[in-house]
Amino acid sequence: MSYNIALSKNGKHLVCRVVGPITTDIAYEFTKALDRASHDLNIKRFLTDVREAPNMSGTLKNFNFAYADMENLHLQKDARSAILAGPADKTHDFIETASQSAGYNVRVFHDEAAALAWLDEEAPHK
Repeated sequence: MSYNIALSKNGKHLVCRVVGPITTDIAYEFTKALDRASHDLNIKRFLTDVREAPNMSGTLKNFNFAYADMENLHLQKDARSAILAGPADKTHDFIETASQSAGYNVRVFHDEAAALAWLDEEAPHK
């Protein structure tokens, strides 16, 4: 497994490209690096491209990742995070559900244009 993090071409979000099967330990590693880059660059929008990285963790591990690991990392709940999965890859769907239930703004997309449009939307004013 490998990953790299870069600033998007338009400078509005960070892109994390992951290659190889993902476990919750690996997700913890790149999520921590992505959060660090977020703080360094003051950017709270992320595209995690997992089109070449199926989620190999089961439901319980994904649940614990969303409710315990993400909390332990002190992740920003006001961030917007798009997960870009392959067209037939449903292995990331539960992490979306668990993350949203834990209070994080995470969505899985199977279309890059839709993911980018969602990331580029203006946040509603509160």
